Amino acid sequence: MGFFTKKRILSTHIFAVAFILLITFTTDSWDPNSPTDLIIEWSGYIFLIIATLGRLWCSIYIGGYKNNKIINEGPYSIVRNPLYLFSFFGIIGLGLAAENLLVLFLAVSWFIIYYPSVVYKEEKDLEAKFGQEFIDYKNKTPRWFPRFSNYKEPGRYLVKPKYIRKAMFDSMWFIWLFMLLRIIEVLQDLHFVPVILRIP
Repeated sequence: MGFFTKKRILSTHIFAVAFILLITFTTDSWDPNSPTDLIIEWSGYIFLIIATLGRLWCSIYIGGYKNNKIINEGPYSIVRNPLYLFSFFGIIGLGLAAENLLVLFLAVSWFIIYYPSVVYKEEKDLEAKFGQEFIDYKNKTPRWFPRFSNYKEPGRYLVKPKYIRKAMFDSMWFIWLFMLLRIIEVLQDLHFVPVILRIP
């Protein structure tokens, strides 16, 4: 696990490829014309929109400041790991939009098993670097479950455009993956891609 904790981006890319391959050769867990399908698919859209906008919101505060100081305003005032939390929403959204119970289960399980170790390592590094300042922040701000009563935001905040531009690109991956899901679905319907397994 230590290797994968250090190689977070590589691990995420490996998982994304496995996720796409699984979706490509499996099919919906329920009737695609049913009300259930419509509700689940639209729930997925909502989670993906929240994830995309939420990650952009976080990037306004963290972009260009990561590892230089403790960010404790905006989303970082209510939860210590808002970027990961919004990514989790994106994982749920993709799992729902895939309309596939196995994909949803594996995606959520992977995040729950893998990312706590990543966060633990990052927080140890921050504590070593910032000492009491980070300990005070940690004691006040929850790791995963937002405490909305803590919310605070500045009247002004210096934003670094280069980092926001990069964050916009990174956040769009959820939308692009969703579009890829729709393309795969059409290719399956046209029998260009074989369905090897139907998930109950």
